[in-house]
Amino acid sequence: MIYVFAIKSSFRYTSVFALACLLFFSCQRELSPDAQAVSNGVLSKDNNGNCEPILVAGSYYINQNLTDSNYLEADINITSPGLYNITTDTINGFYFTANGVFTNTGEAHIKLNAFGEPLAAGTSFFTIQYNGTTCEASVIIIDTIIHAATFTLAGAPDACMNDSVYGSYIKDVALDTNAKAKVNVNVTKTGTYIIITNIVNGYSFAASGAFTQTGTQYVLLTATGTPAKEETDIFSVDDGRQVCNFSVDVLTAVSAAGNDHFPLSANTYQTYDDLVNIGDTIKETVIDSTSLNDFFYKVVNEQVHFGGPYQYFYRKTGDDYFEYAAPNKYTTFFQYKKPVYADIPFLKENLTTNATWESPEYIDTSSDNEIISLKYDFTCLNANASVTVNGKAFANVYIIKMLPLIKQTDAYAYTNEAYIFYYAKGIGLIYLKKTLSDFTQKEMQIRNWLVY
Repeated sequence: MIYVFAIKSSFRYTSVFALACLLFFSCQRELSPDAQAVSNGVLSKDNNGNCEPILVAGSYYINQNLTDSNYLEADINITSPGLYNITTDTINGFYFTANGVFTNTGEAHIKLNAFGEPLAAGTSFFTIQYNGTTCEASVIIIDTIIHAATFTLAGAPDACMNDSVYGSYIKDVALDTNAKAKVNVNVTKTGTYIIITNIVNGYSFAASGAFTQTGTQYVLLTATGTPAKEETDIFSVDDGRQVCNFSVDVLTAVSAAGNDHFPLSANTYQTYDDLVNIGDTIKETVIDSTSLNDFFYKVVNEQVHFGGPYQYFYRKTGDDYFEYAAPNKYTTFFQYKKPVYADIPFLKENLTTNATWESPEYIDTSSDNEIISLKYDFTCLNANASVTVNGKAFANVYIIKMLPLIKQTDAYAYTNEAYIFYYAKGIGLIYLKKTLSDFTQKEMQIRNWLVY
């Protein structure tokens, strides 16, 4: 009986021990992070692949170890909780990473700490990776911390003081070099600086350089990227210590069905605001056709609130547009003695940026009985501009500069007059400005239009 009892007792204690071990290791598997499920979700980004939103915190200097003040903040949409490991590639000697456990689904704000030491000055572009999804973030590295400037952002921590936004911001149109923002700063110690904004709606602003004097001054931040939506965007300007904010309005480009930059179809019209003679309005309408000088022209009637009407004659042959007019129409330096008319090749289709052309040479006697030669130089400053005129956004715009030249003796000379024309594809002339020695003599902008 004793022998049998010993066997039963041994079996009972062995079973209890085995059950305890099973429960222990089962609990260990449940509590061990290594055994938890991996989370699922996606990084938040805009249509261009930029992390949205993204915060680049801290200052980044070459050959300077990164600290806890250097990090990125990005958003993730979590679809199932669990372990996460979020990293970037290693660029220019440093990288960002974060790991932990997501306990809930929904949007999560993640801080990725920086590690390493930047090797070279400039902008480094990082790819953040999580669960098979990626987004992009950029970090600007300044030359050296030894000569870093000390300054404050005027208006921080609220609206940037005396801020101004330049350029046109149009949905789905990449920003050009005209897109900038001006912010005021107060510099107390000269040296290098870096100022950036967050990425909003697919674009951001940044500037770097050196302050050479102290006091109140401004910095121009250059925009990069492509606005993804029509909206008002609020940007936070960050110098690594403080922030101020400014807003940018993004518009949608007006629609235009035609391909001509100067439509001449019957009944087409454009109405303009005269910006020199305030209160005056100008309406130009294609009303008729006529044959002049062996060519077929469209007649454009111009109605002016305080004058007119006037008539102009235009034709298009191939890619070239001509105006049949007095050659001296676009200069006030002289008048020809008798009425003279000729073709002025004022515009072309299929232009490229920086393309140039000249008008023919016009020669006749002036009202002062001088023999004067006249011609016009044309330059396409931008063959695919995006501009905002009178609160409307236009894409596919030609910006043309025209300069009159006259010759009284041996050589041509500029008259110091200059014309700037904006022609929008499918719409026509949307803006005109004439200056004489930088003084504005004529300026008008489109108000409305109808192209048939």
